[in-house]
Amino acid sequence: MSSAPPDPGIEASLASVDAWLTDYIAMNHPEIGRVGPICPFVTPSRKNDSMEIRIRLLGFSPTAELVEEVARSGLREYELTTWQGRNPMLRAMVIVLPDLRSEDTPLLDRAQEQVKDAFVSRGLMIGQFHRNCDVTAARNPGFVVSRAPVPVLAIRSIALHDIFFLAERRHWFEKYRERFGMYFGAQVAAMDPLLVDCYRSAEKEFGHAS
Repeated sequence: MSSAPPDPGIEASLASVDAWLTDYIAMNHPEIGRVGPICPFVTPSRKNDSMEIRIRLLGFSPTAELVEEVARSGLREYELTTWQGRNPMLRAMVIVLPDLRSEDTPLLDRAQEQVKDAFVSRGLMIGQFHRNCDVTAARNPGFVVSRAPVPVLAIRSIALHDIFFLAERRHWFEKYRERFGMYFGAQVAAMDPLLVDCYRSAEKEFGHAS
């Protein structure tokens, strides 16, 4: 029994996401506010066979509940995946939503907000990317950094620089501090001052400052 031919729309979406990862996310950008690629994990993740790409179709009239469930199912799938790469810090999953129309992308923003607690509690970050995304770079609020030609959700482990995204709520900061607090001790002078300032501000706000 022969398999059905690939959907040209899905193939085009996957090619577009691949080009976006290669030519934008994994590259330096003059407006990012620091040296290095927009996401420093993409290239090592791909080289170590630790990036999984998934396609999810939402249909013509997606609801907020459906998009949120797709995001939540990403957490379950991430945790159940048999990863080829051995380094858990390089594991990333990109969920491509090729039929989510431009006018429906606010549903993706809302879903990311709704599920972030669940992801952070498991030591993971989830971010949304699409043509209308207004998320700005942590070091340059004038640079809208999370634009993508096809709507996607990206899942990966919490990293050291994520203090910028985890300092505003106590339970987020506690999870970050549990994993990375040791790096803000005696050797802190060797770290990026912006990370240190953000961490110290959260420590003070949430009652951990000495």
